[in-house]
Amino acid sequence: MLRIVIDTNVWIRILLRGRVTLPILTAWQTERFQLITSHALLEEYDHVWRRPRLRVKIDPRQAEKLYRQMRFRAEMVELKTIPPRCRDPQNHPVLATAIDGRASAIVTGDDDLRADDELRNAMAKYGVQLLGVQSLLDALEDR
Repeated sequence: MLRIVIDTNVWIRILLRGRVTLPILTAWQTERFQLITSHALLEEYDHVWRRPRLRVKIDPRQAEKLYRQMRFRAEMVELKTIPPRCRDPQNHPVLATAIDGRASAIVTGDDDLRADDELRNAMAKYGVQLLGVQSLLDALEDR
């Protein structure tokens, strides 16, 4: 089974009812992949969805339900690794979560991660791919 780290920006798009991202939630809930997360990523998710500009668009019950599901159904990892450098140091927790959780991939909409060839090569040494939403959905269809 694929071991996947989902970046916060994808979870937020799911909460905003993004048609492209909702199949990821369904795939996780039907156990098509194992979600890998960390306390740092859960804290980021909880902080981001509560931002005033997002909070008016997001149903708080749905956001809290998703948080509880992630907390109890995902595999939680303790961060120990200092990840490879990337353009935005705020992305280090997602990279470390993938490395320490032995993830197959990180799914993100963040171009600082996906478009950085040097980072892509560095993460490949850990066996971690940097994927967009559609790439994950295609990979799940091929299984």
